[in-house]
Amino acid sequence: MNSTCKTLFMAVAATLTLSLCMTAFAQGPADVSTATPEAAGAMPATAPAPDPVPNPMPQYPTGSSGGGDWRVGISIYGWFPGLHGTVGARGHDASVHESFSDVFHVLKGIIPIAVEADKGRFVMPVDFLWMKLGVSNGIPIEDFSQKSLDTHITESIFTPKLGYRLYDGEHLKVDALGGLRYWYVSLSNTLQPSGLGNSRSVNWVDGLGGARFILPLSEKAAITVAGDAGAGGANLDYQILGLLNFMVTKKLGMALGWRYLYVDYRPSNKQFVYDLTTSGAIAGFTYNFGGKPPVPPTASCSASPTEVFPGDPVSATISTQNFNPKHTLTYRWSSTGGNVSGTGTTGAVDTAALTPGSYSVTATATDEKEKKGNVASCSAGFAVKARPNYPPTASCSASPTTIGIGQTSTVNITASSPENRPLTYAWTSTGGQLSGSGTSATLAATNADAGNSITVTGTATDDHGLSTSCTASVTVPPVVSCVTIQDWGECTFEKNPKKPWRVDNDCKDTLDKLALRLQEMPNGKLDVIGYTDEKEVVSEQTLGAQRSVNVKYYLTTDGPTKSDATRIEPRQGGTKGQATHFYFVGPGTLCSGQVEEGSVVDENAVKGQSRTAPAPKTKHKKAAPAPPPAN
Repeated sequence: MNSTCKTLFMAVAATLTLSLCMTAFAQGPADVSTATPEAAGAMPATAPAPDPVPNPMPQYPTGSSGGGDWRVGISIYGWFPGLHGTVGARGHDASVHESFSDVFHVLKGIIPIAVEADKGRFVMPVDFLWMKLGVSNGIPIEDFSQKSLDTHITESIFTPKLGYRLYDGEHLKVDALGGLRYWYVSLSNTLQPSGLGNSRSVNWVDGLGGARFILPLSEKAAITVAGDAGAGGANLDYQILGLLNFMVTKKLGMALGWRYLYVDYRPSNKQFVYDLTTSGAIAGFTYNFGGKPPVPPTASCSASPTEVFPGDPVSATISTQNFNPKHTLTYRWSSTGGNVSGTGTTGAVDTAALTPGSYSVTATATDEKEKKGNVASCSAGFAVKARPNYPPTASCSASPTTIGIGQTSTVNITASSPENRPLTYAWTSTGGQLSGSGTSATLAATNADAGNSITVTGTATDDHGLSTSCTASVTVPPVVSCVTIQDWGECTFEKNPKKPWRVDNDCKDTLDKLALRLQEMPNGKLDVIGYTDEKEVVSEQTLGAQRSVNVKYYLTTDGPTKSDATRIEPRQGGTKGQATHFYFVGPGTLCSGQVEEGSVVDENAVKGQSRTAPAPKTKHKKAAPAPPPAN
């Protein structure tokens, strides 16, 4: 093949190659494996620009939204990433590994801008990035005087988001974000010097969701950690961002951090592959405006009490608003009369030297760390009244309020003078023996006080002769004599071994006499204590309980003299033999040491037996088995 044909063939091949590249960019960036070495260096610059990040430096680094008015921050930022991943077109894929310096050499223009508008808990970050990359690649063989191919790639990314502050604490703020990301990429190839060329473009939209965390470090510094993930036109894209924010002034801020972004764009027609990771440092400046203007600090004061007599203390307090809560304030106190002591939020006014009239106490709070708007003052009024001659007030109390003969009660008086005058005390009583002085006295009850109420009077008198009295009552109950338990004998149940619960004839004679004796005692009750022998075993109830119930049954039902059932109380006394014992308990309080024996029997469970009632079931001990016969 001669040199002319060879040149023409190579030119046609170059043209076909360029056409393939331009067609591929209808779906996205070209396959870097088909470009010249210079073009290969330019392709990674088509990597996605930064997603809209939180304003690198919000107006308030602690994450405050600036109150109820709109606040807007405009940020200009730069991203300095390296690239690695895979790009391809029409089945031709190429691996990409480029540093930031390689990307920077082909950058022809860039407009990165982020805007965030906040109001209350609502946040609206919007990000826009436009950039243009260009490279001039030489054609291996000149043909038709075409010496080079100029390639220009333009990329635009627009990402609006809406968010809401889920948590707004002092040391942590959390925002939930959602929105979309719109991508636009165009490619233009032009032969030089003829100017012939072609261009293609592609665009897609991804939905996004993410969160932002703000950790305030101080009034001017904070750490922001944000992330989001999306899909739609792309199979997947996600990012992680970390920033250190710092306020230079109240309106100008700056930030420095790191960003990691991954995107995987593969259309269903498989004409374009864009699987790329972009990560690198990010820095920016923000200018903020809007929001509520700073609220000036204020203070409010109060005095207590508001009216005093000369010499009475007055306590004043100051409460501050709209100061920085992290700053320590200093306080100064003054008054139009009297000396004020105190260096904190409370001051004490000495009114000893003041004449009757109206006065005020003033406090000033200062934030030494602030240069402007750092002072607030307030005042509170109080009045000094002429001291009148008021008698003291008093109240009396006795403890205990009921005592027996020979016992004592302490009576106290609580008294005060409205003028804080010294007081003296005196005591009188309507009975008993009274002793003591000062604010307490002791009352002792005597035999003559039994059944009476004694009134003790205490009197408080100031040095002007003005006095007040109060009383307390002490009751002495009447003397009550005690009663002793009388032993009225017993019945035994030993003569009828087959029915040891039955009341036999001997016992009936005893009970007939007992019934007559009970009639002679109009008051009191009869305790019938039933006992059981240690060898007796009963399945349903012990024999002692049954014996006492059967005795009551005879006295109230079978016997010739019918006794009042309410005056007879069956009781169970344990294992003391086959008998019932009778005790008469008179009306009144038992004397010391007197105790009723046994426990009361439940007569609903243990019924008294008539002559025809069946006997209770008795369980006898089984006989021991006979020994085996001897061998």
